[in-house]
Amino acid sequence: MDDKFRQKLRNLYRVNRVLWFAVFLGVVILIAVGYVMHKLGTIAPSSAQHPQDSVSTVFLIIALVLLYIVFHMKRTYLTPKKLIWRARRKKVELAGPDVVDFVAEFGEKADVLIKTLMLLRRYYMVIWSIANLITLLGFVEFVVSGQFRVLATYGIVSLYSLLINFPSFKLIERCYNLLETEDLSGNKS
Repeated sequence: MDDKFRQKLRNLYRVNRVLWFAVFLGVVILIAVGYVMHKLGTIAPSSAQHPQDSVSTVFLIIALVLLYIVFHMKRTYLTPKKLIWRARRKKVELAGPDVVDFVAEFGEKADVLIKTLMLLRRYYMVIWSIANLITLLGFVEFVVSGQFRVLATYGIVSLYSLLINFPSFKLIERCYNLLETEDLSGNKS
């Protein structure tokens, strides 16, 4: 990958990092708001545990299912081979003058990589939204039960999920290397 190609692709990929940072910041702010509410005593812990036990169990099951979906999506959709395969088969609209210029300047590899980047952004947004939803579940349970440790636990799980799904440029580089390997061997998956 030459320097001009890499730099333009990095500039286009930077949007993913901005989106990731926005979701990450949202999760941190929600945890901080819960912490401030806890320290100020705005939400007192409930003394009646029976109604909250069933709510806690349901929220825990939902959070575990959501976490499973995150791991499943990461293993299933976020591999270079699958991303390129989907980019070649799916109809992905290329919008924006910078994207169109990039494809016009660099050709077919750029087209496949941009489509890969757009699909990757969609998958990441689903994963990051799920991580955010896990924190929201923890916040709702915190409001219902008054137990800050629940919000802290769900928040840590969300932050972990976000951190392992950080939009690293290395994934796009691996996709590019896979395209190069396919060109050298003469076959396309």
